[in-house]
Amino acid sequence: MKKMKLLLVSLLLAWGFTACNKEDVNGPDNPGGKDPEVIVTPGEGVFILNEGNMNAGNASLSYYNPKTKEVQNGVFLRVNDRKLGDVGQSLTLHENTIFIAVENSGIIWGIDKDNFKVKGQLEANGTNIINPRYVHVVNAEKAYVTDLYSPNINIFNPKDLKYKGSISLESANLNEQNFGYYSTEEMVQYGDYVYVVCWSYSRKILVIDTKTDKLAGEIVLTSWQPKSIRVDKNGKLWVITDGGYSYGSTSFSDNVPHLYRIDAATRKIELDQALDTDKANVQIEMNGAKDKLYIINNDIYCMAITDAHLPVRPIIEARTDSKGEKNKLYAVGVDPKNGDIYVADAVDYQQSGMIYRYDVKGELIDAFRVGINPNHFCFK
Repeated sequence: MKKMKLLLVSLLLAWGFTACNKEDVNGPDNPGGKDPEVIVTPGEGVFILNEGNMNAGNASLSYYNPKTKEVQNGVFLRVNDRKLGDVGQSLTLHENTIFIAVENSGIIWGIDKDNFKVKGQLEANGTNIINPRYVHVVNAEKAYVTDLYSPNINIFNPKDLKYKGSISLESANLNEQNFGYYSTEEMVQYGDYVYVVCWSYSRKILVIDTKTDKLAGEIVLTSWQPKSIRVDKNGKLWVITDGGYSYGSTSFSDNVPHLYRIDAATRKIELDQALDTDKANVQIEMNGAKDKLYIINNDIYCMAITDAHLPVRPIIEARTDSKGEKNKLYAVGVDPKNGDIYVADAVDYQQSGMIYRYDVKGELIDAFRVGINPNHFCFK
């Protein structure tokens, strides 16, 4: 009888461990609950980074095949048998490698774009990296990393992810509000210069000389907290701000997002348009031809780079919840080949997020679940 009881307990424990392991695979990282075997697709596809929740360590990576409309969730965990980390921030594709910046974990992963396997990693230990935000590959041997807290642009080799040093930003006075943030964010390159937006409590765009790896100038905006930057085919920088928010003082915030067009060569502001009061995660994206902008400002707007102002009507309206309130859109991505528009909806920031795929006219093609707080797209 004792042997039978011991056998029963053993079976129950084994079942429990199996159930836990299955839940790990088919939980928030894989809300579809599909077979954990990853289908490797070397052709076209879309990577979706899911931010997860702060301090929960539940960032994840999803992969979507637009031809078959199949989504695979939790691919980083399932292929590499390790978690992505805490707060997935951004994806950058360079040749065959996708760089994943995981902010709160202080790590940058390099994975193979076709089989999703880890090729290398760069950790904050022994570097000036604190909370990495975005990666920009300058050339075959040099990449820049922005940071939420570090007063530096950090440098590494994209071939082997070896740390190479940093560019001091102390002279830029990014912490002018004395809140402890230096917050460098998205980057674009025009010629030998990289332009960097500075988000938290700032209104600056920094200019980095890639030949000398030194600060070469700055552009000061009229609105606070530049969030997103792109460069068009004519060498114009497009920047959107969120207008800031109150932090014990209203001296630095007007709460009104602005859209700017800036000549990259002269660094002169050519267009400054105030947008709707910020109720969304403002962001801009550009199509493959770099002649159209897609802008999140509550809804999704599309404008040509020759337009003088944002259109009156959006190309895609945000969906409404049960209370009739618009969902807060979290990210937008545009397929550089066919112009399909991908919109991320974080829902309630706790459950699996939704991705909506539209054609160039704004007609819905597909919708699917991914991980928690989807915030970045990468097209291969």
